[in-house]
Amino acid sequence: MKRADRVKRNADGLRIYVMAFTAAGLETAERLSGIFSQQKNAEVRFFAPARIMEAADDLEASVAARASGEPSEPPAFSSSSLAEFTSHAFAEADHIIYIGAAGIAVRAIAPNIKSKDTDPGVIVMDEKAAYVIPILSGHIGGANVLALDLARALGAQAVITTATDVNGVIAIDSWATENCMKIDRIGNIKHISSAVLENRKVKVYTQCRGSFAGQKAHELTGLHKSFEALESLESLILGDSPDSPGSDVPLVVMTDSHSLIEDVRKRFPEALVLIPCVTFAGMGCRKDIDFLPAEELFEQALTELDLDVRAIRSLNSVDLKKDEKALLMLAEKYGIEFKTFSAEELMEAELHTDAKMSHSELVSRVAGAGNVCERAAVMGAAMGATGSEFGIYIIMKKTKRNGVTIAVSCI
Repeated sequence: MKRADRVKRNADGLRIYVMAFTAAGLETAERLSGIFSQQKNAEVRFFAPARIMEAADDLEASVAARASGEPSEPPAFSSSSLAEFTSHAFAEADHIIYIGAAGIAVRAIAPNIKSKDTDPGVIVMDEKAAYVIPILSGHIGGANVLALDLARALGAQAVITTATDVNGVIAIDSWATENCMKIDRIGNIKHISSAVLENRKVKVYTQCRGSFAGQKAHELTGLHKSFEALESLESLILGDSPDSPGSDVPLVVMTDSHSLIEDVRKRFPEALVLIPCVTFAGMGCRKDIDFLPAEELFEQALTELDLDVRAIRSLNSVDLKKDEKALLMLAEKYGIEFKTFSAEELMEAELHTDAKMSHSELVSRVAGAGNVCERAAVMGAAMGATGSEFGIYIIMKKTKRNGVTIAVSCI
């Protein structure tokens, strides 16, 4: 399962697994428990080898305070071998924290490492919490940011080694992840990072629905002098200006267009394509509908909109459909988060958009709202919008086929 093809392993927040190698490390884990207890969106699990579990049973409550000022409860430790813990953590967690020697952690993770866009962020801390060291997926996986946050909370020293960070320049992969963009051809990050580190020009071209991508492209060109807006990809090929050296120029393309992504792959093999996740699908269907009609209509919508599936941040419906197998299978197959809303929430869709929505008395009697797909698409966007400055638009009105309906919105 690719990190870039899902919203989060835990849809309600971050899932963090902590492994302490030693009895002294258990006390540091307890301090972490106090820190994480103040974060509502973090699900944290603690592990230790069986040989030191007895020490975990004797831990007293930490003096680390919650936001309310009350002492935190000591963490509950689960017994696990290092190899078993690491295998499960790589499959399930967003972040992994090892407390102990870095060499032990490196040997543990080595057989599980696959790709920087799939691996969780991995951090190593010494048992006295003097140093916090991100060792894997520092940018896309968020290990660098978490290490800095933990170091501040613990009074420790974060040890950051990634080149862009130590040189104080923008890390394009971190920036993309923070701004909810997926990365096509992860290996091309190095071409952009090296250009920025060497103060070479990087062209930025944008072709995307809604206002989000355009604003972010403008933001990017203001973050470092290397980045310059590009009006046309053709000008890059033809060399219409003195500073257009040709198709080998470092290039960032922000787009949700499937055909443009394919074109860029062919014409600019080293270009970095960023796909803003600013579209939201809403779907309704008859009860117990087969998977095939649902998938066919979904793919039809992608084709008609020339929309790359990775640009869809969530698949949305009414609460009545929370267990609908066809929709659950669709979300799982395409790596999209599945969200449902109550009928009352769907009826608030007009608060978030000026778009007019269709109405069906039959649907209203069954679902409690006169339209499921359009309203669900709007509410998905409303939950995903990062600020009130972004409007919500319906880019595909209700479309019905073989007992399934779909609509698509964007911000």
